[in-house]
Amino acid sequence: MKPRSKIYVTSDVPQTCLDTLLQVADISIWESSDPVPRGELLIAVRGVDALLCTSSDIIDKDVIDSAGSFLRVVATMSEDTHHIDVGECRRRRIEVVTLPKISKDTVANLTMALLIQTMGEQVGVIDCNFNVDQDKSPLAGKIVGIIGYGSVGKTVAERFLEMGVGKLLYSDLHPTENPEPRTESVNFERLVSESDIVCICCKAMKNATHLFQKDVFKKMKKDAILLDSYSKGQAINYSDLYSALRENKIYAAGLNVRDINQIHPYKTNLSALHNCYFFPFRECNHVWDMRSAASASIARSVAATLRVRDNQSAEVCER
Repeated sequence: MKPRSKIYVTSDVPQTCLDTLLQVADISIWESSDPVPRGELLIAVRGVDALLCTSSDIIDKDVIDSAGSFLRVVATMSEDTHHIDVGECRRRRIEVVTLPKISKDTVANLTMALLIQTMGEQVGVIDCNFNVDQDKSPLAGKIVGIIGYGSVGKTVAERFLEMGVGKLLYSDLHPTENPEPRTESVNFERLVSESDIVCICCKAMKNATHLFQKDVFKKMKKDAILLDSYSKGQAINYSDLYSALRENKIYAAGLNVRDINQIHPYKTNLSALHNCYFFPFRECNHVWDMRSAASASIARSVAATLRVRDNQSAEVCER
């Protein structure tokens, strides 16, 4: 009889997730709210068939090597795979499982909701569908800067233009074909110094983390608003942001912390400020419900992959 598969889980997960995984494997868990230490991770993954991690865990070649040849699935409680060596996984035919990505329209709508929350009473003329009388728009005459002009950035830009902004600047690593005529491509330095609202719509890359730090905050307008729409918290130095907000070097910041399992750095300190807002801005019971549903979905994918691989192995053995 084939021994049961083994799964290592790097964080506390809801019982619904564990119940699904226990149907196909034995489980070991890092039972702490803190990220699993690197040394512990390298030891704990030895001989496992599947790994369920979070965006805080770096799953690189060393971890994959330590897991050994039995590893068949790496699953993450995140929409993205920036913390996983996907190329190495593909080379070894290891399945990578993530949370479903939310659509660009949803991101754009969340960004507008975050803007409304951050600007407060100034945007009272905007209804729940983000419709606005452009003649009375609080954004009329404002300059908006978009960092990252991919599909998400363009959709967010469309929302801003519909709300009657005076000018829209964007900065991106790659040139854009047939850009919206009401927009202008500029370098990063000009964008941050001229914009009244700066919106981050890109995922930070390894060579471009902490784009926003104390030197950049000094270049921004004192009445500027910073919105982090899509970077998953990697584009900002939060210690420097705290200082900039507290010392009124910039007017306000709105941060999207929708990533279900992410521990947001400096959130306690930032939450104490009158000019920093979060969306969702309060943890409550529904967050755990969302996490339960998401982790259960991930668990079903892991279980299904292990079953398929087991069946394939059985067929090979029969031959």
